[in-house]
Amino acid sequence: MRPAFLVIDKPAGITSHDVVAAVRAVTGIAKVGHTGTLDPFATGALPLALGPATKLIQFVDESVKVYDAVIAFGAQTDTGDPSGKVVREAPKPCVDLAEVLEVVRGFVGERMQKPPAYSAVKKGGKPLYYYARKGEPVEVPARPITIHDIDVRHYDQDTLRVVIRCSRGTYARVLADEVAAALGSAGHLAALERPRSGPFYLEDAIDMARLAVLAAAEPGHTWEEVLLHRSRKGERVPWKRREEVLEALAPWMRRPLDVLKHLPLADLRATDARRVARGGPPPPPPPGCGIGDRYLLVHGDELIAVAESTIHGPSTLRVVGQS
Repeated sequence: MRPAFLVIDKPAGITSHDVVAAVRAVTGIAKVGHTGTLDPFATGALPLALGPATKLIQFVDESVKVYDAVIAFGAQTDTGDPSGKVVREAPKPCVDLAEVLEVVRGFVGERMQKPPAYSAVKKGGKPLYYYARKGEPVEVPARPITIHDIDVRHYDQDTLRVVIRCSRGTYARVLADEVAAALGSAGHLAALERPRSGPFYLEDAIDMARLAVLAAAEPGHTWEEVLLHRSRKGERVPWKRREEVLEALAPWMRRPLDVLKHLPLADLRATDARRVARGGPPPPPPPGCGIGDRYLLVHGDELIAVAESTIHGPSTLRVVGQS
């Protein structure tokens, strides 16, 4: 198949891998990958790369992400979310909305943040959650992040709902703990939704219930029964032909050219496109590209490759990604 991206509205209670596995199964596409995981309790936009598009994930600009988060006050958990054990309790905040707004504003800007113990960040080749589950404390350095904006949507002494616009690599669970501490309390994420991940928006997503309708060969089943094989009778719900499922998903598919439109492009003639597709040298970059800049090599509406401008002696170019 041609490379494409698909945004899934992930429900709570399943992993990002569960979503990937379901899409892979009903479409028959061997290579399916997500551009950034969501925790099992979290919901929202989960962008998937299908087929050859998995090679293009590295070029997607997800520098801006948006999270709609609800912070519950009074208890901190070891995971930073509702699934964890309570490790610290503290009185709920005794401040008014004006004080909350002032505290929250203090988190906006560039800052350093340590990844949480229960995260996929790797140390010694293993994710941090591997060590956390074994009770082995591991120190990892803080990383630079940027909080572009925090919009307070609701506040009472029990909860605080905020919409966070931040850089990639920001952990809302850590921010929730920090905000609660700054308000003189303890806290954890009670709920988290991701409305946006870079160029992918929740309003463009297909939810699991709709995907199940497109995939099931017979009506009357829940999406869990269709996509996760959780049938009450222990039997798998029959699916439609995978070609039918792919055709039905077409309105939700996004072309790489639309997803990578932040990169400049160079139009290729047919002969140049064939040469580049066979591994030949790409043409010079479009005007305005500097050393190290990447650009798209396009023929018609087809992405042939991604190139990077480099210098090795005379000005040379190399293909760094190919669809």
